[in-house]
Amino acid sequence: MPSWPRGKGGGDTEIDRLTKLIEEQSSDQRQILDRFTKAMNAFATERSLESCLDALNLAMQLANTRGKLAESYEYYARMLEREITSIRQSKN
Repeated sequence: MPSWPRGKGGGDTEIDRLTKLIEEQSSDQRQILDRFTKAMNAFATERSLESCLDALNLAMQLANTRGKLAESYEYYARMLEREITSIRQSKN
């Protein structure tokens, strides 16, 4: 599980850290996807157990990274929801 930014509200520091975390996870996803594509091509050509295991390992890494990225976006959505609620309450 990612280390979530701490603090209440939606301060710039919290948003900056979350943005950095999402950028890092997106970069990791792109790198793993490139490696996965190459591993799948190798498996399609070689049909060996080793190439199969390489592709499977990368598929699991990719799924894990995408899961973390989805959690980060869900957390971001909850932050925005809190901010919207806070703004609405302050206007009333």
